[in-house]
Amino acid sequence: MTRLLFRGVSYDNSRHQPRPDAPVEHIYRGHHYNASLRHQPAPADPDLELHYRGQVYHHHADSQHS
Repeated sequence: MTRLLFRGVSYDNSRHQPRPDAPVEHIYRGHHYNASLRHQPAPADPDLELHYRGQVYHHHADSQHS
């Protein structure tokens, strides 16, 4: 059992059910989706250029950030 802590309050997540892999129709920020609620990170693509506030970044795996 994992205990969650948020702003000093402990939560018991042992009764939470895992999210299904089956597609579910849902709306997020006004966009309609028919996808699984379990989201996996996208594979790293170093050739992908990301632009944020005038800066250009390249997509790489999280293990390189440590």
